[in-house]
Amino acid sequence: MTTRKFKFIKASIEALAAPGYHYDTEVRGLCLRVNADGSKTFYFYRRVKSPNGFESKPERVKIGRFPDLTIEQARTKAEQINAAVSNGEILLTQRRAYRDSPTLEDLFQRYMNHHFRKKRKKVQQTERDFYRWFGHWRDRKAIAITRDDVETFHEQVGLARGRYSANRGVELLRAIFNKASQWGITTGTNPASHMTLFTEVARERVLREDELARFFQALNTEPNLDLRDFVILTLFTGQRKSNVLAMRWADIDFAGKAWRIPAEQMKNSQSLAILLTQAELEILERRHTTKKNAYVFPGTGRTGHFIEPKKPWHKLLERAEISDFHLHDLRRSLASYMASTGANVAIIKNALNHKDIQTTLNVYARTAKTAELEARQKAHDRMLELADAGCPLDNVVPFRRPADRQST
Repeated sequence: MTTRKFKFIKASIEALAAPGYHYDTEVRGLCLRVNADGSKTFYFYRRVKSPNGFESKPERVKIGRFPDLTIEQARTKAEQINAAVSNGEILLTQRRAYRDSPTLEDLFQRYMNHHFRKKRKKVQQTERDFYRWFGHWRDRKAIAITRDDVETFHEQVGLARGRYSANRGVELLRAIFNKASQWGITTGTNPASHMTLFTEVARERVLREDELARFFQALNTEPNLDLRDFVILTLFTGQRKSNVLAMRWADIDFAGKAWRIPAEQMKNSQSLAILLTQAELEILERRHTTKKNAYVFPGTGRTGHFIEPKKPWHKLLERAEISDFHLHDLRRSLASYMASTGANVAIIKNALNHKDIQTTLNVYARTAKTAELEARQKAHDRMLELADAGCPLDNVVPFRRPADRQST
C-alpha cells in the first residue's frame, strides 16, 4: 500500500487508484484512505498524548467519503477535531460517540416504524422516495449531515428532477430529524430546518376541447387494454392514479353500483364511496369476467397490481399529438368539464375526494352522491361529444355516448 503527503486537490484525489493512505499538507491529521475497491474515505489520523502526558497513541476518526464530502468540508471537520483535542480521552470519547451514533437510514427506519406508518398511507411511496433521494447517504452518520449538504441536495435535485421533488425531499429530511430530536436520538440543529424552498406553481393543465378528439381516438386504437381501461377509469372517476391502480374487486359493489376506496389508501385517511356511471361499470364488468385476481389491474411486481405505465402513456400522448400532459392532469380535466357542464364547487369537491360515505347512507348523503354522479356523467358525455368529431369510437363500448348506444 502506498503512502504519501500532498496538498489535497480534487483532480489529484480522483486520479488515485492504488490502495493506500495519503495525508493532506494543509490540515494536520487529515488523511485519505484509498480502498481496494477504489472508494476513497477521509479520516482524521494523528498521535495524541494520553492524560498522563507520556504515552502517545494513534487515533483515527472516520470523517466521510469522497466525493460525497468535499475536500473543504473534510478540512473543516479535521480542524474542528484538532481544536477539540486536549487529550487522548476527549478524542476517544468523540470517536466512540461518533461510532455509536445512528446513520441516516437508522433514523429513517425509526421514523417510519414509530411515526409514519401510524399516520399516513403512502408508506411504500415514501420508502421509494427516501432511497431515491438519499440512497447515497443511507450509511452516513446523521450527525455528519450538514446544512451545506442539504442545500446542495436541494439545488441538485431541483435541477435534475424538478422543484416539487426537491422540496418534498427537504421536507422529508426535516421531518426525520425533527422526530429524532423529539425522541432524544440526536442533538443540535436540524440541518434541513428553516430552508428557503423553491416556489411551486400549481399546474392548471387540462385536456383542451381541441385535444379531446385526438386523445380519445388514440385511446380507441390503444392495443394495451390495461392501459386503455386504466386511463378511462382515472379520467371518468376523477380519482388519483394510485387509487385506481390499487383498485380491488372486494371494493367494487356491482349491485350497488359503487366503488369504496379504503381509508388506508386515502390521503386524508378517510374512506370514500363513489357511485359508478354506466361507462365505468361496463369496463369493470368486462374486466371482472376476464381477470381472476384480487386487483382490477393485476401486476407481477411486489405490490401485486399494475404500476404506473410511463412509457405506454407517453406513446399514447405522442400518437394523440399532445404534450406536457400528466396522468394526474386527468383528474383536473374531469373537474374542468364538470364545471363547464354546470356543477357547483361543492359537488366537484366532493366528487373528487374528501368525504367519507358510510354503508348506511342517509337520504341527504345519497342525494349529494347522486348529484355528483349526474355531474360526472354530464362531463363524460361532453368530453365524448367533443371527441367524436365525425369519427365513431367503436372499439370500446363505454367510449360511445348514450345516444350512440341507443341507436345501435
